[in-house]
Amino acid sequence: MAKFTFTNNTYAGEALAGFMASTLLEADSVKRGLLTVVNDVKSRKIILDVDDDVKLQNPSGIFTDQGTTTQQTETYLDPVVYEFMKQEQWDKLAESWESQRLAPGAFSDYEGVVDLSDFMVQRYLTKIQIANERLYWLGKDATPEAIFSDPFKGLIPRIAETAGTYRVGLNKAATSMSVSGISTTGIVTVSSTTSLNDGDVVTFTATNSSSLKDTTNGETGVDLLNQSYFIKIESATTFKLIRNYHAMNSRKAATFTGTAIASGSISFINAGNVLGVLNSVYSQLDPADRSQEDFNLQIPLHVGYAYAQAQANNATNVLNAFTDKKKMDYLGLPLQLMNHWQANTILGARSSNLFLGVDLLGDQSELSTVYMKPYTNDNVVRMKARMKAAVNFKFANELFYLAPYLPATV
Repeated sequence: MAKFTFTNNTYAGEALAGFMASTLLEADSVKRGLLTVVNDVKSRKIILDVDDDVKLQNPSGIFTDQGTTTQQTETYLDPVVYEFMKQEQWDKLAESWESQRLAPGAFSDYEGVVDLSDFMVQRYLTKIQIANERLYWLGKDATPEAIFSDPFKGLIPRIAETAGTYRVGLNKAATSMSVSGISTTGIVTVSSTTSLNDGDVVTFTATNSSSLKDTTNGETGVDLLNQSYFIKIESATTFKLIRNYHAMNSRKAATFTGTAIASGSISFINAGNVLGVLNSVYSQLDPADRSQEDFNLQIPLHVGYAYAQAQANNATNVLNAFTDKKKMDYLGLPLQLMNHWQANTILGARSSNLFLGVDLLGDQSELSTVYMKPYTNDNVVRMKARMKAAVNFKFANELFYLAPYLPATV
């Protein structure tokens, strides 16, 4: 049998920087280079933009200034400190290690000395990375893991409510429809489900009341407005809300409380309309932006799957249309499939225009593990990880944003 130890450790130097980099900088979108990382953001960091026009004048022996005023604008990275704290029973931690590491058979019974502090840190690393990914893009309000008190507005809500952003809605005939009823069991009635399919993701863009709540992630529940759901077709005029899109990884079934809603509307991107949506997006992108090497169209996973399906459906005389992997680009533009993202949303942006501020070795960054038995006689272990992050963009007029719901601008 393995012999278990637990190292009391307050990480510092390269060990601390390595952990902070793993939690803050190995989130999916950061690893793919979709954000520009700024380190050593200990307090408000100013991102300064200086711009001016160029005037070509007549030749002159006397210097004459062109008479324009250089414009300076500022955006800010305001870091927020938050932390993860977890306590576990010693025997339960050891059992979980054994269940994950030991394979059946007598020859696997001996593993030498195992430091469970490292195991505990690595055990939660991936979940912290996912939580940070959600936080960066969706913000605190749409990240169920974020229960700290300070505000943290993610990139998507920041971009969506900024007046200079080029914003497009999904309120067209091919991508939206009216709802004539939502039952307390999640059955939605529409005029026809012909344009919908099992597994599509729909977003509620209007409801006539807030009497029905989604209780998937809490007893009090949230309004259905702006919530997105995987659906299953029930009949020619009805479909069922199967799972809240933000509960995709937890695989929790959608649950509801309250009274039925009489009317509303939904928007959606699926295999039947995705080519038209991408064509519309492409035609509205600024040529100066889309020609840049670091420009990407970022799409949620379900839109990527719909695009792959549409490619197969529209292939002509292609033997392997439904077996070959599909290329994720559109007319040469790379499509980045985004996990833990907002449904039915497409963002066009350069990575050099989206910023993530961190402070890997700051005084407020911390990782510590401790075995409490020598101090309190409690046979428990504790882990604490404190980190700091901020997000923002620089040029709103270089961003393209398509979504089911467009908030008021500020």
